[in-house]
Amino acid sequence: METKTYRPAGYDTDLSDAEWELLKPLIYPADAQRGRGRQRAPDSARACLDAIRYVLKTSCQWSLLPKEFAPRSTVHDALSNWTQQGLWPRLNEALRTRTRLMLK
Repeated sequence: METKTYRPAGYDTDLSDAEWELLKPLIYPADAQRGRGRQRAPDSARACLDAIRYVLKTSCQWSLLPKEFAPRSTVHDALSNWTQQGLWPRLNEALRTRTRLMLK
């Protein structure tokens, strides 16, 4: 069976590899409990985050999300789950702290 690897869609809103390496431990921690069923790969989280960034930057409707991204229901579910889990404030705090430490 061939392993799928993530390839950014090529939009300005796509995360660079360096940006993803910074966010990956916050979005997809290695020790996190995974739900029952299929295990999600970190690349699927990156694909969803790229799509969310695209929607936020372009203000496009979910139904107009380009085909290069994951299905809109998958992306919207990821956004909803991450919002319920409090991911966005945690990301903001971690990035703000990192930035302040770099400026010292």
